[in-house]
Amino acid sequence: MSIKFCRRLLVIGAFVLFVQTAHAACAPDEQPCGTLCIDARQLCILEPVPGGPQVVNPGGAPLAVFFGYVNSGLWQWAFMMGVAIAVLNGTIGGLQIVMSNGDSGKVDAGKTRFISSTLGLVMLLLAGVILEFINPIGFDAI
Repeated sequence: MSIKFCRRLLVIGAFVLFVQTAHAACAPDEQPCGTLCIDARQLCILEPVPGGPQVVNPGGAPLAVFFGYVNSGLWQWAFMMGVAIAVLNGTIGGLQIVMSNGDSGKVDAGKTRFISSTLGLVMLLLAGVILEFINPIGFDAI
């Protein structure tokens, strides 16, 4: 056997041993969820939204469970992704203007892209103000 194969076998064996000891740490009426031990009535989310919960309590209406999960971290993630895409799009528009070499069609395309991404960024930043204006109860109730 090669040394690489033996090392891989050793790493896999250590990982299996670690997983078995991690599962053994939970009480008999609990189940493992990543590094957590959860109650049998809870649901484990295998790929949680960044910043969101890993465990969901399924009690209540299914839509309430879904919206509780969305409000816990999905909005922040979507907002950050929208800002990143708008900034990247504005940068590409600026580069189009700079690299147009005097071609008026390319300059207009770059200006249009830059202005559109700037307006999208402003709308994203004002989304909280607009939603608070529409529904004065606001995010405190969520």
